[in-house]
Amino acid sequence: MNQAHQSRFLSEQAKRSRWYGLVTAVLAFMILPFFYYTDRTELGLEGTLLWRGIGAAAAVFFLISLVFKPSPRQINTFHGITLTAYLIMMLGISGLVFTSSMYGVTEYFAVTTGTLTMLAINTLVAQGARPIVMWATGILTVVFIIGIFMGEIKSMGWAASILILAVFSIFVLRGQHRQEKEKATYLYTLEEKEARIARQREELEDVNANLVGFNFAITHDLKGALRRAQSFTQLVERRLPLREKEEVADLFGMIKQNHDKIQEIIEGLTLLNKIGKSDLEPKIVDLDEMSDKVWKELGEDIVTDRKVEFQKGLLGKVAGDEGLVWHVFHNLLSNAVKYSEKTEFPKIEVGAFQDRGEKIIYIKDNGAGFPQQFASELGRPFKRLHSAHEL
Repeated sequence: MNQAHQSRFLSEQAKRSRWYGLVTAVLAFMILPFFYYTDRTELGLEGTLLWRGIGAAAAVFFLISLVFKPSPRQINTFHGITLTAYLIMMLGISGLVFTSSMYGVTEYFAVTTGTLTMLAINTLVAQGARPIVMWATGILTVVFIIGIFMGEIKSMGWAASILILAVFSIFVLRGQHRQEKEKATYLYTLEEKEARIARQREELEDVNANLVGFNFAITHDLKGALRRAQSFTQLVERRLPLREKEEVADLFGMIKQNHDKIQEIIEGLTLLNKIGKSDLEPKIVDLDEMSDKVWKELGEDIVTDRKVEFQKGLLGKVAGDEGLVWHVFHNLLSNAVKYSEKTEFPKIEVGAFQDRGEKIIYIKDNGAGFPQQFASELGRPFKRLHSAHEL
């Protein structure tokens, strides 16, 4: 756990320690006089005033400490001291009873039950004070055992019950503290990742918005420049004498071809700009109908003249944005037609298959193809995997 996580964990534990400590302190301050009264009247115990006083003083100490607005670390420490004092109170009374010949089973049962209850309560309410309570319980248990062995213990069974639960309490406190830290670390790390993803999403949205704006500006400027270039080219072509025009006809053809290429790039940028601005509108799209529609739009007369074989399997329906699906089919099918121009018997196939629970749609042709090592480059805007002579 790093420093920031440690500080946050300490603060959160302190909030719970403050609440549990306040409740237990108020209850202890209210009921300890009653317990002292029952010590005297019902059990006939002598010498418990000092031990009950330690518990009451600890409750008052914790309540007063809250007035001074202690730090998270101090709250956890004061809570641990208070719970330790409560345990000292019960172990002191138990030692007093176990080493005296004045008392019998009733008194043994009463103080044993009280001590076991205190150990259980401490385990439940320790919260941020778990390390303090764990070590204090271990030390006090050892002192308690040594103390009763040095005296004339009258009932080892009752003392053994306290010892067993004390050891169990130590292990529970240790496990709780470790689990709380692991859980907190996991949650803090998860929150940081979610916050980082949210920031990255916002940055990506800003970048996308800037890119859309940039594309819009670029396409607007390119369109104007291209129109002027085309106009000047046409003027030059018209003013040239016929003989000179024939001599440079190839050059004018290359100029027009490059103008068309620039126009194609501008249209691509315009399309990218529209897609970036549009919100997704998911709906059920019939892929069979969509693919047939796109193929028809590409021009059946062109395809027929070139004798392109078109095969289509059953595609079915999917959920998606209809406009984007149209663009995907249009781009892939038009590329398939374009890059199979030099094939003697061009063939384009559209189909679908299931793979690990997902529907895979494919469009393939027997045209130029591309090297598999460049597959990751496929789909990037204006990324070309073929040279001009392959078209």
